[in-house]
Amino acid sequence: MPRPTIGFIGLGAMGEPMAARLLDAGFRVVSSVNRSRDAIERLAPKKIEEHGTPREVGEHADILMTIVWDEEQTDRVLRGEGGALGTLRAGAVVVVMSTVSPVYCQQLAGEAAARGVDVIDCPVSGLVAGAREGTLTLMAGGDAATIERCGEAFDVLGTTMHCGGVGAGQAMKIGNNAIALGTWALVQEVREVVGAHGMDLDRFMEILNVSTGRSFVSKNFPMPPRRVTWPAMPVKDLSLCLDVAREFDVEAPLVKASLDSGRPED
Repeated sequence: MPRPTIGFIGLGAMGEPMAARLLDAGFRVVSSVNRSRDAIERLAPKKIEEHGTPREVGEHADILMTIVWDEEQTDRVLRGEGGALGTLRAGAVVVVMSTVSPVYCQQLAGEAAARGVDVIDCPVSGLVAGAREGTLTLMAGGDAATIERCGEAFDVLGTTMHCGGVGAGQAMKIGNNAIALGTWALVQEVREVVGAHGMDLDRFMEILNVSTGRSFVSKNFPMPPRRVTWPAMPVKDLSLCLDVAREFDVEAPLVKASLDSGRPED
């Protein structure tokens, strides 16, 4: 069988190296500018095909991957004016790789199914280094056979983990991020405590990372000398976790505390 044509929308810090890997692996990749021309121009020597709008990308794509900032941007490139969903052929697959609401993905899947289009929610973990090196964890939610159809392309990007039905990939990613960010907040707080006592913080981290309190966060990220406020991405992801908790009437006080501990002052 011929390889599928990949539509790829969202050539940001994660998306650009992911698209580059697909191109290097010999996939035909079609895209359109979302926010900036810089990435698509850097990928031009690798023979990425540029089209004017997501709608035009959809006309060519067998698998359409989107990895834009948030749910609003995802919805715009798929269902907005000039969006891709309206031009995808029956049998195409939409792969939502941004971190968005599980319920949004389920609603999108229902709408797409009426057009004969399948939806997978497949957020990724592994940071920009993982996107460059092809070592991402792809957290896939959807029908197993549909995920398998995307397997050759997914294998270029990393390791696919099937989480369950549509929405389960987002639930996994939201949970993962909440735990990682909560750990970051806790380590910052405890460093302040032991620093106030007079312990050298480098020595604290050295001992922590061979003790039971160690974590991926403590072992892999340099800690600032004092607590910092969250940039936009952690605020988005922790807020999304709380939105999901409220939607299903689940208490999540530690997630809220993590968000409040680093939320910038209004």
